[in-house]
Amino acid sequence: MSTLMFDEETARLQRALTLCHDLVVRRSAVLQALNLRTGDRVLEVGCGGGSYAYEAARFVGPDGSVSAMDISEAQVAAAREYCADLPCVDCRVADLVDLPYENGSFDVVFGSQVLEYVPCLDEALIEIHRILRPGGRLVILATNWSSLVWYSADPERMKQILTAWDEHATYPDLPAMLPARLRSAGMQPLRQIPVPIVNMSYNPAGFSYWIARMIRRYLTGRKTIAAQTVDAWLGEFDDLEKQRSYFFSSTPILTEALKIS
Repeated sequence: MSTLMFDEETARLQRALTLCHDLVVRRSAVLQALNLRTGDRVLEVGCGGGSYAYEAARFVGPDGSVSAMDISEAQVAAAREYCADLPCVDCRVADLVDLPYENGSFDVVFGSQVLEYVPCLDEALIEIHRILRPGGRLVILATNWSSLVWYSADPERMKQILTAWDEHATYPDLPAMLPARLRSAGMQPLRQIPVPIVNMSYNPAGFSYWIARMIRRYLTGRKTIAAQTVDAWLGEFDDLEKQRSYFFSSTPILTEALKIS
């Protein structure tokens, strides 16, 4: 089960993440995979602050529609504000296992870094299957967190931190199990595409700069690792940057599927 708390500070860090270069590139990869067309009816699950919904609306135009849902009221409020000038976008607070939409309502459903946090994954996929039209498409982006490589002069401390971080998601390696779960829900997986992130510098333009702060907040809040250990872990990155020895990589995976029944 996910232990990540989506409070206001977490939302602030997520907004900063959204603006960094790596996530701009990742957002482009998701939109390319979606291949949206004028008039498409689209649902984004776990819409966060609304950046994906805004871009999707530009593709489908006024003849289409973009519904965006999130379990967080604060995130939905932010998404409504972000998309306020786009009347075709509808943002709602909802739960993925009980979606407030009619059967076959959507041509496309997509989500970025959301299904790994859903405790009832199979129920969520059945709901997505229900609200997709026959032949409708699903695009999911999620990270295989076990693929993460992060250089440290203290590898044991790094291992301790990353092992604790794995607990933030219900399914920290969701892409590995997703094809089997999709088939069980009546969908046909089509392909999986890596969208790798590599940072050789530690600065606010990079994904790792912000995820490090997210990890620090998560671990400090849980108190499973001493605060001084977490602070020392975070503080090392500035030193590595000065030494030009910084390295980070992770592998998000795009999974595309089709409703076949």
